[in-house]
Amino acid sequence: MMVKNLTFFFALLFTFYSAKAQQVTSYKTDVAPVLDGSLDDEVWQNSPTVTGFKTFVPDFSGDMPFKTVAYVAHDEENLYFAIKCFDDPNEVKTSIAQRDRIGDDDWVCINLDSFNGGQSLYGLYVNPSGIQMDTRFAAGNEDIGLDLIWYSAGKIVEDGYIVEARIPFKSIRYAAHDGEVEMGVIFERKISRFSIQGTYPALDPEQGFAFLTQMMPMHYSGVKKSTLVEILPAVTYATNKNHVNGEYENTDNFEPSINAKIGLTSELVLDATVNPDFSQVESDVPQVEVNQRFPVNFPERRPFFLEGNENFNFAGNSLFAPIRQVVNTRTIVSPRAATKLTGKIGDKNILSAIYAADRADETLSDFAEDKTADVGIVRYMRSLTQDSYVGFVGTGRWRNGTYNTLYGFDGQYRFNKANMISGHFFNTLTKDTPESSVENKGAMAVKFQRNTRNFNSTITFTDIAEDFRSDVGYITRTGVWRTTASMTPKIFPKQGLVKRIDPTIYGALTKDKPSGKFEHVLYTSLSFTLPRNTRLSIDNDFSTEIYQGQTFDDGGLSLNASSQISKRFFFRSSYRWDKGIYFQDAEQGYGRRVSNFINWQMSDKVNVQVNHNFVSLFSEETDAKYFDLHIVRGRLVYQVNQYLFFRAISQYNSLSKVWSSNFLASFTYIPGTVVHFGYGNVFERVRWDGTEYVPHDNYLRTSSGFFFKASYLWRL
Repeated sequence: MMVKNLTFFFALLFTFYSAKAQQVTSYKTDVAPVLDGSLDDEVWQNSPTVTGFKTFVPDFSGDMPFKTVAYVAHDEENLYFAIKCFDDPNEVKTSIAQRDRIGDDDWVCINLDSFNGGQSLYGLYVNPSGIQMDTRFAAGNEDIGLDLIWYSAGKIVEDGYIVEARIPFKSIRYAAHDGEVEMGVIFERKISRFSIQGTYPALDPEQGFAFLTQMMPMHYSGVKKSTLVEILPAVTYATNKNHVNGEYENTDNFEPSINAKIGLTSELVLDATVNPDFSQVESDVPQVEVNQRFPVNFPERRPFFLEGNENFNFAGNSLFAPIRQVVNTRTIVSPRAATKLTGKIGDKNILSAIYAADRADETLSDFAEDKTADVGIVRYMRSLTQDSYVGFVGTGRWRNGTYNTLYGFDGQYRFNKANMISGHFFNTLTKDTPESSVENKGAMAVKFQRNTRNFNSTITFTDIAEDFRSDVGYITRTGVWRTTASMTPKIFPKQGLVKRIDPTIYGALTKDKPSGKFEHVLYTSLSFTLPRNTRLSIDNDFSTEIYQGQTFDDGGLSLNASSQISKRFFFRSSYRWDKGIYFQDAEQGYGRRVSNFINWQMSDKVNVQVNHNFVSLFSEETDAKYFDLHIVRGRLVYQVNQYLFFRAISQYNSLSKVWSSNFLASFTYIPGTVVHFGYGNVFERVRWDGTEYVPHDNYLRTSSGFFFKASYLWRL
């Protein structure tokens, strides 16, 4: 009996010390380190360190080719990190790039769950040149649109490279109790040429890529209680020239605006804006918009909406589900004023709310008597164990006695480490005219998924009523019920160039409610992971689609390849033979889709990117060509330093015969403190014949414009 008791005692002791080893107490300093990419500051001699990174890409639990050491410190107002990455300095891949453009470089990432609550994390990336990328991860999605105020430096040294980072407590949301703060962290490193990523602490193969459930606790003491106050005045001036009825017409627009941010607590933030400037400085990525069953959608990049935007992700969703978003803030087109509340209340309650008085968007509806719509959004989540939660969402758009509202519940529950069950139920109420009756429509989905080192699988069931509608969301199709299943076993060859093989099989059965007919998908894929971020795959699918009560073939075969051929050159290419629907006439077609992308880092400061997309469609019955379309886009950037860059973009659309070009000079000291100058032209192959614009061999400049934008962030 005594032996059993001693065994139990030592087992408890071992468990205690093992758990204690998986946490870190930050060193509090009174002297801030200088961010210069070196470790000679006194703080780094005294701070705790962690090492022993293990791989999780392409496989789990392997030793990294080179050692990595991370240092942790803080003072009353800032978090400090330093990471030493041992390597051959001649092989390190880096660039002096625009912010958020370092994904193909070597980098380190501080994955920071600032609440240590298992619901969301900040991804703070730094490359060897000290260039930043920051993201927000929640509900299985990582959003690169986030732009925090933080500071970093990097330097290549004789045995690798060093990065340092300073993150003001004011820039993140966290829970403080009498100056004591606990966060969660996973340190991550990527070595591009080996297609390897590793972490400390090591990820559990039985939990797969579930970062939020595997965070290492990190403790801070003596944190100063301070109030966040930010004021962001901005001014935009634009002048445009448009060719109208055979003559050029000039328009000028001067728009001042002001945003304010107040930290009600360290966890809860109130934003407000008057006449906000939502001009897009970064061009939207080109998308093929011809022959689409539903409109394309672009990601949110406007700063006012970014904080807390990750909370609008919802459980039970999947990549190709018809309900893509229940909150798509780009439907708030041009608000006169808006306010937003985001953050946490207590340990487990997450809240996001938006109100906006939106100027009329005539693509949604056209009511001449009132040019403003009221838009409201409420999101509440209650944290459970690990990354499990239950939540509520409500949205609405009201104008002139008409409205569309959505409300519903969602949640997810993790069990046995690798298993997740999730789902949602939404209902919408729509009144199209003041005299019409209210339409009541519902939608629901349930999803089960299991993700481990060796096997990923997903089963879903979705049911969406006909005419289900969300004016504040993004929905691609209604009137369907669908069940899907997929599985991906993973194969890890012990020798050779191939690091991992991923065979995938996916099946779906969909009932089109208006016609009562069924459509199916049987998709198979085989992909290979090789060194230098090289990935090869072949995909094949046999599928049908119902459109206007008819059944069409909609499958095909595709070949895909991508590789970081050298430190300076990356390419991605795909070629697809497929069948499809010509939606204009509801006819069966066939064609090709080709996509090519080249990223050439000519030097540390000069980058060239070229995109080419081609789509064609022919009649299966007559072989007549419905259309073929080439979109070619070139992008040249000269990055003078981490603050200043010059960019030129040129794009040609062969179907519309439109060629556009624009130039941008951009200075960003910190997010919010910016100066931008831009100029653009649009040329079309048309001429004015006195009555209308008709096709022509020569190009006519149909529009041009210049804009200036400046803003300054006051942080008090």
